[in-house]
Amino acid sequence: MERTDGFERVNNLLQADKSVMTDACKSLVLQDFAEKFNEYFDLMGLPRMEIACKNGIYSVTVAFRAERIKKFNVLK
Repeated sequence: MERTDGFERVNNLLQADKSVMTDACKSLVLQDFAEKFNEYFDLMGLPRMEIACKNGIYSVTVAFRAERIKKFNVLK
């Protein structure tokens, strides 16, 4: 029984460690998103990102405000 409890503690620590994104890393990711989104929109500032982890599955929400949608051609 103690072995299972120890495994759960270690597993929880590993999951918590994987779910941490530093502010510096988050900033770099958002800058990359902004570059790509700027191809399609006129952004009003950097995008925002929320990350949640439940049972080892990540949910990532990215939101941004734009002044307009740019015109672009779709290649077939």
